[in-house]
Amino acid sequence: MVGEYSEQEMQQLHDCLYRILAEIARVCDKHNIPYFIQGGSAIGAYFENEVLAWDDDIDVGLTRENYWRFLEVAPKELGEDFFLQWVETDEHTPFYFAKVRLNNTRFVEEMFAHLPIHHGIYVDVFPFDLVPDKQWKQKFQRTTANFLNACFMGKDIWMWNHCGKSDVKEPRKRSFLSCFVQRCVQACFSKRTLFRLLSWSQSWYNGKKSQCTYYNMVLMPRDHISVASIENPQQMKFGPLTVWAPSDLKTYLEHHYPNLRRYIPKEEQRNHRPIELTFDTRQK
Repeated sequence: MVGEYSEQEMQQLHDCLYRILAEIARVCDKHNIPYFIQGGSAIGAYFENEVLAWDDDIDVGLTRENYWRFLEVAPKELGEDFFLQWVETDEHTPFYFAKVRLNNTRFVEEMFAHLPIHHGIYVDVFPFDLVPDKQWKQKFQRTTANFLNACFMGKDIWMWNHCGKSDVKEPRKRSFLSCFVQRCVQACFSKRTLFRLLSWSQSWYNGKKSQCTYYNMVLMPRDHISVASIENPQQMKFGPLTVWAPSDLKTYLEHHYPNLRRYIPKEEQRNHRPIELTFDTRQK
C-alpha cells in the first residue's frame, strides 16, 4: 500500500523532483545526450502529463553509450545544488544505476539508512542495453546480471537469510549454497570490479543489433522498450517541463504493466516513503 505523505509534503517533493529532472534534461540537451522518461514516470506522462499524484520518484533512461556519456559530463555540468551518485562518486552506494540527488535535502529510505551515502531527494538514471530476442538468451543474461548485482550490493548491504546477519528487517530467502557462493565471489573481487563485471554482463548484446528488437535494463524482464521507440522519441508535457519519452509509449507501458489503467486502486499504489524527509537541512 502507498506510504502516506501530507498534501504539502507531496507538493514539495514533486517540486524537487521536477527541479532535478530539469537539471538532468539541461545537461543532456547541452551535450546532445538523448534520454527518456520511463517506468512510473512514463505512466504519469501518458495519462496525466505530470508525476502521478501518489508517486515520489522520477525514472530516466539512457542507452548504455549515452549513459556513460552522461556520467562523464555530469560531474562538471550539474549545478552546485546537485550531486551525481554512482560507485565512482559515492563508494558505498548499493545501486548499479546512477541517481542525481538534491543537496541539502534528506530522503532516507529505511533499507539504506545505515549506509554512509548521500541521502538527498533523487531522480533515478538507468542504463538500458540491447537484449536478445531469444528467450533463453534473455534468461541467461538476466540471471547472470542479477547474481552479479547481488554481489555488488552485498558489499554494503546484506539482504539474505544465510551466511551473515541481514541488514534488512525481512531477509530475502535464498538457499544456503547461493548465499555461500555469493559470499565467496564478494571475497574475491573488489566492489568496482564487480560493478565492471555487472556492466559487462548487461552489455553483452549491444554490438549485436541484428539479434535484438528491444532495449531493457536487463535485470528485470518487463522493461522492454523497442529499439525504434527509443531511437525515434517524442516530446511530452510533464508537469512544468517538456521531456523526451519513447515514441510508442502505450505499447511499452502495456508490456511493462499488464494491468495498465489510468486510475490505480490505493492498495496497488507503490512508493518509497522514507523514514526521514527534509526539504532543507540548512533550516533548523
